[in-house]
Amino acid sequence: MGAALLVLSAVSLVLEGLRDVIFTLDGVFLVGLVVDLVLTPAASRARVNRTVPQHVGLSRAFERVVELDIAGAHGLTAQVHEAFPLAFEVRARTELQGGKGVVEPVELDLASRQEDPSGGPDSVVLDEEGRGVVVRRYTCERRGEYAFGDLRVFLASRLGFWRKSARFHGRQEIAVEPALKSLSQTLRLAASDRWRDLGVRKLRRHGGASEFESLREYVPGDDVRRVDWKAFARRGKPMVRQYQVERGQELFLLVDAGRRMRATTTEGDLRGWTKLDWALDAALEIAAVALSKGDRVGAAVFERGLSGFVSPARGSLQLRRLSRALFDRQPSSVESDLASALRELAVHHRRRATVLVLSDVADPLSVEGQRKALAGRSRRHRVVFAALDDPGLRHTALDPGAEPALRATVLDLVEDRRRALQRLSSSGVRVLDALPAEAAAPLLAAWLEERRAV
Repeated sequence: MGAALLVLSAVSLVLEGLRDVIFTLDGVFLVGLVVDLVLTPAASRARVNRTVPQHVGLSRAFERVVELDIAGAHGLTAQVHEAFPLAFEVRARTELQGGKGVVEPVELDLASRQEDPSGGPDSVVLDEEGRGVVVRRYTCERRGEYAFGDLRVFLASRLGFWRKSARFHGRQEIAVEPALKSLSQTLRLAASDRWRDLGVRKLRRHGGASEFESLREYVPGDDVRRVDWKAFARRGKPMVRQYQVERGQELFLLVDAGRRMRATTTEGDLRGWTKLDWALDAALEIAAVALSKGDRVGAAVFERGLSGFVSPARGSLQLRRLSRALFDRQPSSVESDLASALRELAVHHRRRATVLVLSDVADPLSVEGQRKALAGRSRRHRVVFAALDDPGLRHTALDPGAEPALRATVLDLVEDRRRALQRLSSSGVRVLDALPAEAAAPLLAAWLEERRAV
């Protein structure tokens, strides 16, 4: 409209008959500009409240909510831009919608996310009280400590002539931690007899009488012989007796953070996860089960030595301590030293314990050093060594349609790995071979056997 009036003003210099009309229109236009400016409140008057979770799981979607309150801005359109970590990916954002309350964000397709990694602004029409809510959904593919930065709010005038803005300084920290994808399921199964649902065989109890611990609700798959019929009659729902075989045992989780743990998953929704991501997930899942059974649990990661050491303890807060100590560890480019880690552990932890090592088998030239490290372990520690395989190599080895030369090379590597695992087994410790995404189940089974064999 402004451009059209400028053109007419230029025309009026030639056509004198239109001059008065055009000058009148110019005056109306200027009055409209001033009125529009005056009636549009300053964006700096906004009251802004941003809510983000303190902790989120790796690769799990989470929401950031921004609440706006701008007096006198009812019916105006507000846009919110925010500084967020580069490691975060925008999955959904609020687009122009009216009404009160939290607006369900609109999912962004892959093409949109690649074209504009910022996700564009969140937009909302403020309600009759000048309030609006914008929601943005993020994911993050790398564990660690992050922080959201400043917010910038843009407010469009009623007639669209003006756009006022203001910057709101702020920093809100967020921790991206292991996702513990199967934790709730594993804890439910750990409370029942349904270990076969985790892909492990049912274990026999080794000697000693079981001690009655408590009653709990029946879970499909429980042994019906453990149903307490008197409790069933009293409560009107099936209850089963729960027994505690061992109390006060100790579990120590030792997670490799060396170069062998840098290999990543290349397929599925969790592509990009490193072996270390999977190892930490499995370790914390097992810790949760052990803590639920009253055991003391500790953990550390290792490269040349131990770091993030958490002394064994029991109780509901211990899982949080373990997660906080380990969640931001990233795989390094150096070769890990298992022998040094086990020696250091023997010094720091002199009590009897089951030690679960989550690592991978070394290359053929280094596997003898790994074997000696396991053979030289402290006799106070019963060690289980979990070798996390490369899912890409295993997939190629099992794919008859793979390129012949590539598959032949991979099969040679698979055979080298098989021989290395046999060599490690000669150290006298239990050695497991598992894919990273499937490591929790065999580790749980091995831990249960060690726990019940004491």
